[in-house]
Amino acid sequence: MHPHEMESAEDILADPSSTPYGAEVDKALAPALDDLRDILLSPDNVPSESVPAKKWLEDQKKSLTDTLIPYVGALSVSERAQIAYWFETHVSLTKDARILWFGRLPIAHAHTVFIAFRMHQDSQYKNLTAREIVSKAWEVQLTRVPTILNSIDVDAESVEALEEEMFENTNRTGPSGNEQWGLDVGHHQDGWNPYLGVLKTWDEKKREGNEAECEVRRFGLNHWFVIH
Repeated sequence: MHPHEMESAEDILADPSSTPYGAEVDKALAPALDDLRDILLSPDNVPSESVPAKKWLEDQKKSLTDTLIPYVGALSVSERAQIAYWFETHVSLTKDARILWFGRLPIAHAHTVFIAFRMHQDSQYKNLTAREIVSKAWEVQLTRVPTILNSIDVDAESVEALEEEMFENTNRTGPSGNEQWGLDVGHHQDGWNPYLGVLKTWDEKKREGNEAECEVRRFGLNHWFVIH
C-alpha cells in the first residue's frame, strides 16, 4: 500500500463520522443494538457463548474493557469506518465515549455481527443457527480466511504467508522459531507477546529447543543478541 493511501486509511478510521454508513450496515447491525449496548455498558453480564470475542478475551485472561482486538477479518477500511459510524450513532451516542469501544470488545463484536450477516446471505450457511453463524464469523474475523467470504485478498494472503514464516514454531525456522521475534533488543514493552493469537497450525510441529535460546545477551555498547 502506498504511504499516502495508508495515511488516508488511518485518517478515516480515526474519525468514524467521516464515512456515513449505508443500508447494509444498518440492516446488519440494527438487530444487535441491545446486545452491543450491553457489551459497551456491562460486558461482564453478557453471555460469552453469544459473543465469541469476549470468550476469546477470557481465554486469554485479558481485560474485557481495556484490551485492543486487532482482528477484522477481510473487512475493508471503508466498511470498518461505516460500522464505527453506525456504532457511535446508535450505541455510544457520543464522540466522547470512543475510548471505551474503538478497537475494543464492543466494536469487535460489531464486526463479527456484520461478517455473520454477510455470511448468512450465502446459501451454504443458511442451515446454521444464529449462534453457529456468529461463531463461524468470529473464526473468519480471527483467522482471516478469504474463501469463507468468497473473496480473495492477494495482499492479505501475502502478509499471512510472511507472518507464518516469521511466527511459526517449527524445525523449518530453526532457533529463530523458538518465539524469538523481536527479542534481539530485549523484552517487549509492557510484556507484549507478538505470538498471542498465532494460528495453531503454525505451532503443530514444535522443534526441540533449549533455554539458552531464550537468553538475551548484550555485546558491545548498544547491541543486544539472542544466543543460539
